[in-house]
Amino acid sequence: MEENNIIVELRDIKKKYFYPQGELEVLKGINLKVQKGDKIAVVGPSGVGKTTLLNIIGTLDYPTSGEIYFFGKKLDYNNEEILLKLRREHIGFIFQLHYLIPEFTVIENIILPGLISQWKKENCLKRAYELLEKLSLSGKENHKPFRLSGGERQKVAIARALFLNPTLLLADEPTGNLDQESAKEVVEIFLKINEEFGVTIIMVTHNWELAKKMDKIFLLKKGFLVKLENT
Repeated sequence: MEENNIIVELRDIKKKYFYPQGELEVLKGINLKVQKGDKIAVVGPSGVGKTTLLNIIGTLDYPTSGEIYFFGKKLDYNNEEILLKLRREHIGFIFQLHYLIPEFTVIENIILPGLISQWKKENCLKRAYELLEKLSLSGKENHKPFRLSGGERQKVAIARALFLNPTLLLADEPTGNLDQESAKEVVEIFLKINEEFGVTIIMVTHNWELAKKMDKIFLLKKGFLVKLENT
């Protein structure tokens, strides 16, 4: 494994939650190196900490102990400005629920990251129309989310996540609310994103068929990651 190709590295990551009745250690020592271009699936039953792990990688949550390195530099959790810059420039998020703004049209939802990053509106629209075409959403730009199918809504969420050209795409059960046909289409989109855009993907999923489409599969079990053979 070439060290200069490593995007993110987790070293002995632990996560505890503290409750009045006691503490719960969800992650007990996670070690993981993610290379540029990787397609990684994390599988395991509900409640084992898969989403927690994804949120920690995406800096939406913090470990209780351990170290995370992005592009070889150790993350400083006390520097919120650096964390925000990292999320904005390098990380895209896709969730089981699409979290589209219902009052906004498709194109208004997609350009949000650009407007927040103070892009010119014409540049935002140019980028949005490129993504609409690549994700087979052309002609839907002025629709509100309620007029779209579940698969189409998730594709809009994917377009929004890709808007700023992230290095790393984190997907939490992206097909969890979709029917089989829509789920299959979304899976193909992820594979296309990885191949054509070179985006590295880490995906949490219950869907074993989806997991097998990834290059590497890890089982999260009893607080540790176990690499599985992908057959």
